Amino acid sequence: MSTIPSTTIITNLRNATASTANTLKSAGAGGIDITGMLALALGKATELKTCLTLIVRSTDGADPNLATLDDILASLT
Repeated sequence: MSTIPSTTIITNLRNATASTANTLKSAGAGGIDITGMLALALGKATELKTCLTLIVRSTDGADPNLATLDDILASLT
């Protein structure tokens, strides 16, 4: 399984710039709070990283799920 380069997901969420007026208007018309959703996504990505770290620490090296968990965790570093 290929992974997204380490730091990409959380770093990109942290560095997201303010949306354009057109994006905000369009999202607002659809009832979407872009700024709030981006902040929530960053919080959930960080929470997922914490949970996966705890799971990986308790996963046996012979468990076939460990490689997948490590790949996901590497993408969230």
